[in-house]
Amino acid sequence: MESTATVALDRSVQLKAFDETKTGVKGLVEAGIAEIPAIFRAPPATITTPKPPSSSQFTIPTIDLQGGTDSISRRNLVEKIGDAAERWGFFQVINHGIPLDVLDRMKEGVREFHEQDPEVRKGFYSRDPSNKLVYSSNFDLYSSPAANWRDSLGCYTAPDPPRPEDLPAACGEVMIEYSKEVMKVGKMLFELLSEALGLNTNHLKDMDCTNSLLLLGHYYPPCPQPDLTLGLTKHSDNSFLTVLLQDQVGGLQVLHDQYWVDVPPVPGALVINVGDLLQRHHHYRVFKFYRSKGFDDNKISFFLTNTMETTKIAALDRISELKAFDETKAGPPSSDLLHLTTIPTIDLEGRVFEDETKRKNTVDGVKDAAEKWGFFQVINHGVSLDLLERMKDGVRRFNEQAPEVKKQFYSRDFRREFVYTSNFDLYTSSAASWRDTFSCYMAPNPPKPQDLPAICRDVMLEYSKQALCLGEFLFELLSEALGLNPNHLKEIDCSKGLRMLCHYYPPCPEPDLTLGASKHSDSSFLTVLLPDQIEGLQVLREGYWFDVPPLITNDKFISSEHRVLANRATKARVSVACFFTTGIRPNPRIYGPIRELVSEDNPPKYREITVKEFALHRSAKGLDGTSDLLHFKI
Repeated sequence: MESTATVALDRSVQLKAFDETKTGVKGLVEAGIAEIPAIFRAPPATITTPKPPSSSQFTIPTIDLQGGTDSISRRNLVEKIGDAAERWGFFQVINHGIPLDVLDRMKEGVREFHEQDPEVRKGFYSRDPSNKLVYSSNFDLYSSPAANWRDSLGCYTAPDPPRPEDLPAACGEVMIEYSKEVMKVGKMLFELLSEALGLNTNHLKDMDCTNSLLLLGHYYPPCPQPDLTLGLTKHSDNSFLTVLLQDQVGGLQVLHDQYWVDVPPVPGALVINVGDLLQRHHHYRVFKFYRSKGFDDNKISFFLTNTMETTKIAALDRISELKAFDETKAGPPSSDLLHLTTIPTIDLEGRVFEDETKRKNTVDGVKDAAEKWGFFQVINHGVSLDLLERMKDGVRRFNEQAPEVKKQFYSRDFRREFVYTSNFDLYTSSAASWRDTFSCYMAPNPPKPQDLPAICRDVMLEYSKQALCLGEFLFELLSEALGLNPNHLKEIDCSKGLRMLCHYYPPCPEPDLTLGASKHSDSSFLTVLLPDQIEGLQVLREGYWFDVPPLITNDKFISSEHRVLANRATKARVSVACFFTTGIRPNPRIYGPIRELVSEDNPPKYREITVKEFALHRSAKGLDGTSDLLHFKI
């Protein structure tokens, strides 16, 4: 146990030291290392795989996009695209319309950026995804089992292109020019893919598949021990479609029929691969349970109620063990999380409606969600994003401070103004949950500031005021949904009392053996829940625990797993990947199997999900060698 902890600590120190150089893998090469650091050493099983038999069956298709002007040649082109997307999920295209000069300048721009003075590169190094442009090494550095021998430069170039001054001088101009060209190719490919699916030409474009473009410029420096690491771990892309420009060094492989097949560089060609979001599409919204590595989770629940909770303590056979745990006053030592994605999502339009029609539509949406689910998510609710983030951060900081400080607040006396505890029903439940909680009644009689922890006091008071305002607005909509006057539920004091529960779910070493919160319903009129990015809630409906959602082609097209080998050459390898995706930007739209592709014979294979939820899941999971789609399978 101790040796494992020591190894983990050493790895953590090494990761931090590498990250703080801000010069990436290229910096290691510039330092003249002869052996790769331990953090880059991948498990042998992930590197060594049998080579495929040499036959045309194991050759990535290359498709000529020229022509297609008459109906016959167009149909032939569509059939080739459809066949490649179904069988491989990968293909190369030539005569795509992007000038060779632009392709060469794009590759050279990426190379120039990564090979410039380290001090210049450091100015762009960041792990903040909200930056216009991010240069870093391994986005999942702190969560993946092994780091990859790769540095990356990333930027969203559509729908809101960055200002030229926000881009590096070494490659900014060509990034803008190249991304415009890729958008044109992407639109053409989505038309062909739509027709290959038997849909109208603009179907995928009308679903906004071409609206957003993320450009990633990967740089793979020469590796002194290429047999011990990878340039990019096995993964599939969390995009609709990826357009990849690779140089002549090679190294990309695609997993096909259990063999890793090389994708040889073809001069002037682009590599196209179907992303996870195009493998699935629309059905209906539910919630997912998945494992997250190395992240904590906190959820802030508000119970709008006018009664205090009472707890009956029963004697249990496990009383001694429970008492010993309770007396530590520390909660679980370190939670796999239950994953609630969205069910219905309702736009509250900032709580101000332009006309009665919009208000009525919102009331109808609330009514339908409350009747069918009893759960729904709201957007544009009037609570600022900054406040939401500060509230979550306050909960996290309280739970992650020194144990001796937290112990001062630990209690099972629920008459206290503020109570920090683990499992309010510890002595009565059949099994304890992997969760710590602090709670406080914020209305109608708010606590004195001195009774609250200094570390989260101000934000608790501020956020609870906003939650009360939101609660009153929701009770108005619910009253109207019931056919009552808007103030009916408020007038019977439904919005008078507010209890705040802040749950903290630490990572759990055996998440398959416990829960963060067992099955229950809330003893309140209404609950307003603020989850963080690591979701974990599930909702029981009609006898089923619903997870999260589905996406576009319902497995008609496949999103092939692929990887990049560590570079054996003496010259650095460059690739530029453009992901057609809405990324993690706010977007309430739900994706699941396209309705026209679903039937009794071909039922939906995936649940619905928003792109943001999918991206957040991907970010938490990292490139661990498993497909992200498995988490959303029905």
